[in-house]
Amino acid sequence: MKDTYLKASVGLSLLAGKARAHIADVYEEMSERGERGDNPVVTVLLWIAGITIALSIVAALVSLGTKASTKVDNVDLDGK
Repeated sequence: MKDTYLKASVGLSLLAGKARAHIADVYEEMSERGERGDNPVVTVLLWIAGITIALSIVAALVSLGTKASTKVDNVDLDGK
């Protein structure tokens, strides 16, 4: 059982080293390429605006559907 703990701890320590190496490689590549030009704040604002517009359209459709449903419920289709 102790071998399992030893193997797990060695695996975790190797994983941490690999993560550090990958992050260092990413930082190096970012410094070589330079700025990509996209602004994350603008991207977030556009996503928020798009989601807000979509939710307002859905809310309007649900509201219209509910209003139409209540009008149809009051109609007597038997004709008697």
